[in-house]
Amino acid sequence: MLEPPTVIVGGRATAPPGRSLDPVIQRAVSSHLEFAMESLLEFRIDPRVREGAPELRGLMGKGANDTSIGVGFAPLDPVERLVLVLEDVVRGIEGVGEDTKVMAVRIGEEIDVVVAAAIVSRYVHSLEEYEEVKARVQDAVKERVEARVAVNAADTEKSIFLTVTGSSVEMGGDGATGRGNRGNGLITPMRPMSIEAIAGKNPVNHVGKIYNVIAQQVAEEIAELEGAEEAYVTLVSKIGAPLSEPLLRAVKVKGDPRLCEPLETRIEAIVDRRLEETGDLVEDFVAGKLRVY
Repeated sequence: MLEPPTVIVGGRATAPPGRSLDPVIQRAVSSHLEFAMESLLEFRIDPRVREGAPELRGLMGKGANDTSIGVGFAPLDPVERLVLVLEDVVRGIEGVGEDTKVMAVRIGEEIDVVVAAAIVSRYVHSLEEYEEVKARVQDAVKERVEARVAVNAADTEKSIFLTVTGSSVEMGGDGATGRGNRGNGLITPMRPMSIEAIAGKNPVNHVGKIYNVIAQQVAEEIAELEGAEEAYVTLVSKIGAPLSEPLLRAVKVKGDPRLCEPLETRIEAIVDRRLEETGDLVEDFVAGKLRVY
């Protein structure tokens, strides 16, 4: 690495009275990166955050900041649950950094698993040792699932996924909030998804954050009811309206038709309660109790 990576922080925020936002952002980003990326020892932070429009700031604590959609579904299917397990397994292999990606594809009874694992250079001293780390990743995956497994499939004789920091950020790799993991920890394009992401947004009135979380909570609770096998929840906001009064609240349940109809009253009660509890989500977000990616 010839120079440390630069983290550019954009977006909108309200500055504390009489203070600048820049020191707040510097502390927050530094604290998070030191926690989340063990091998990233040096970095730069470029705050480019400014206060938002007065019209939107005036909605804080009063109503939805936007007209948007939140969705949730439950339960996860076996392959989705598998991917969550495998992510932890891969990250637990010595020599693997935080930049990991697990893709699982099931066709009939056959499963293919493709793993991208950023291997940290201080753990390996030769190409043979690099290959040994890859083999340990492959073996660990196969211990948990009978599947065809590929690790760092883009490797060639002249190019391998070897990093200093455990992340592709050092090669100029970047991403955009909204394309990555949802609040259940997965990217599930074959399931209902909102283009809104949970991370990086205020937990007071940003419906792109709040409604995704509530929809997921509602879906999980409904899926536990007798007679409900799967639940899909959609919440649509109207800018300025109270968060407890969405423009649309839609629930789709799959299960035994004889049992699903009597569930309607209980489902309505679950949705009502979760929407009324939106204020409690703020403290849960701040305390880190809710998964955002």
